[in-house]
Amino acid sequence: MMNGHGQPGRTTPGFTLIELLVVIAVIAMLAALLAPVLINAKLGAKVARVHSDLRQIAIAIDAYKEDCKGLPPVRESCMYNSAVDYYDLPKELYQMRYLPISRMLDPFNTVRTQDGRDQGRAYKYLAIGWGYSNNSRTSFAMWIPKDYPISKQDCALYYMNRGRIYRYPERKPWEAPVIWAVWSVGPAGDPGWQEAGLRKLPVPRSEWYPYNPRGIIVRLSDGRKSP
Repeated sequence: MMNGHGQPGRTTPGFTLIELLVVIAVIAMLAALLAPVLINAKLGAKVARVHSDLRQIAIAIDAYKEDCKGLPPVRESCMYNSAVDYYDLPKELYQMRYLPISRMLDPFNTVRTQDGRDQGRAYKYLAIGWGYSNNSRTSFAMWIPKDYPISKQDCALYYMNRGRIYRYPERKPWEAPVIWAVWSVGPAGDPGWQEAGLRKLPVPRSEWYPYNPRGIIVRLSDGRKSP
């Protein structure tokens, strides 16, 4: 082939079909190897954010308790969970400026709205004491392993009566090792109000992520937390 000056032209070498297939195969193998690394890095970043948020919430709860001489109320809704989440963080923490933003959302907890949008939900909070269940004032209890913090024995129910904490079925007052907890639903998502109760969340270590792949990420009143 001659160029415009009457000299032999150079042909540009190209890839053969086999070479292209080899390159595509190599890229696919690299993508397959890197995908789990990227997924784990993204998950690790979310878990780290959760631990940071829970620490901030714990500081806010302790400050509220010191100032108000008691814990903020628990709120539970088992009827309208699409609009009002169960065990939502106390609104008092926002209203009284113990938390700097209007609502701290759990990155692992979203709900699909009727118009197809993903709506974030707040972290969860439970305490031994008073609160509101479906807008009616009531008392709340917590399941705590009898050998806490080892958490290999069955749970006992700790509840409050006339300002004192008891452990069912004993009739004398008990000192509860944990009086409140805040948690994220974890990478597996929200198990729902009923399943959360059946699993006796949030104190048992067997229900904590990553010990349990379906577990929660938690911080307790005594400073203990999931890994």
